[in-house]
Amino acid sequence: MQCLLLILCIVRMIVTSKIADDEQVKGLVRDWAPLVWLAPGELFLPLGVPEFLDNMHSNDDYLSTRVDVEVLLGNRSSFLYGRKPAGTVPVYAVIKNCAFSDASTDAINFKNIRDGRKSQRKGDETVIGSKNAVQIDDLASSSMILTNDLPGKIRNGDIKQSVEKPGDFEKKKKKGNRSRKLHFHVTYWMFYPFSEGKAVCVLDLGFFGSWPIPTVGGMCFGMLKEYGNHVGDWEHMSLYFKDANYPSAMYVSAHDAGAFYRYDMRSGTFIYESQETRNGIFQKPIFPERVFTAGGSHPILFSARGSHGLWTAPGKHKFVRLPRLYDESGFGTAWPTWKKMELLLKEDNNILPSWMTFRGKWGNPKSNCHPLARLGFNICEFVDGPTEVVENAKKGNFAQDDEKLGCFVSCMLKKIGIMNQDGSVNEEVTRAKAPSDIPKDQVETIINKCKTATGANDCKKAANIASCFMKNKTFSVLE
Repeated sequence: MQCLLLILCIVRMIVTSKIADDEQVKGLVRDWAPLVWLAPGELFLPLGVPEFLDNMHSNDDYLSTRVDVEVLLGNRSSFLYGRKPAGTVPVYAVIKNCAFSDASTDAINFKNIRDGRKSQRKGDETVIGSKNAVQIDDLASSSMILTNDLPGKIRNGDIKQSVEKPGDFEKKKKKGNRSRKLHFHVTYWMFYPFSEGKAVCVLDLGFFGSWPIPTVGGMCFGMLKEYGNHVGDWEHMSLYFKDANYPSAMYVSAHDAGAFYRYDMRSGTFIYESQETRNGIFQKPIFPERVFTAGGSHPILFSARGSHGLWTAPGKHKFVRLPRLYDESGFGTAWPTWKKMELLLKEDNNILPSWMTFRGKWGNPKSNCHPLARLGFNICEFVDGPTEVVENAKKGNFAQDDEKLGCFVSCMLKKIGIMNQDGSVNEEVTRAKAPSDIPKDQVETIINKCKTATGANDCKKAANIASCFMKNKTFSVLE
């Protein structure tokens, strides 16, 4: 009987701890959800996935519109134009518990990006509740537009002033640091039913098609033609939490590129670290050095007009050099994403929405293509819909996010001296950082083993090096 009571007490403690962790994770996901400003004059607004699917049908590997796209675009009330999002359109927050990750991902997250301080707890296991689609409609005021940035740009728009004072969040930070520490990252996915392409200056060569030509003094001496429209558009940003109730790092995606930021608690802003280009040799955008927050925690991001790429400052952003393509963003309509949110746990594959497992493309097949499309160039008036969410869900983890974390590791290993600028292991620094209670010959064995780790690039190589050190559990060189 005593044994049974003991078991019941232990089970209750585990359940209570799990519930507390669930609430803490949900609170952090809500408190740090981005404030997204849609661009002035934006025509194509966000939409919830179910409403989008109601207007689509599955055709082989594509989701295609039931009505011709041209007809839908001619009707401003069609679903392609979306809805005003504040409080009506959900953001899909996909949470990955890093305690369940493999050794490589654990190694990537092992170093605290903010200040490199040693982790005080190891092996924390966080189990997020199994409820999907948790609505967070009324958990916070949508008005946290009190910013630490952009003097003179405190905008109210459709939003009333927040009842939360800027100093309140600092109190939450101090209180939260005394609570159970968690280790997870969350990706906020925003869906738009249509992405507008870019107008390119072209010269019509008849049978050979239209060829892009440069503008002269901002004037096009050919004709403007729009390329790159597509049905279905996923945009995302990610936050990484480790042993604190504020994120250590942030990733913001814009088209086929993205930027990494670390959180600076003293200024309450995110500081630029590095960037990547996932596809396209001509894509090299410039990202601002600092990302400011609203209400003391919500990163302020700007959605480009038409294409919806996320930028960390308003203005005109050149993201493709040839042909020159620009995104324009600014203070149009505020979208406080924490007002309506669905939480999705990546490990809970059995209860994910069915659309998360769709393996095709989220839009119509490409059409009205340039003759060069026969040679593999993706130059079409309408291009294929995106596949990002599908591919990531199919793999069971967000492979892109894990690789992004590898880039953080590369940066941090170089910063603390473990990795040289050429990507090799700095043996001297590694020996100096090895714990004194490990025999020198064992240290040498580990160094010789780990320095041979390879990867397709610095990011992957750094992840493999860190993973190698982590597998030798007695070797805490990365702490």
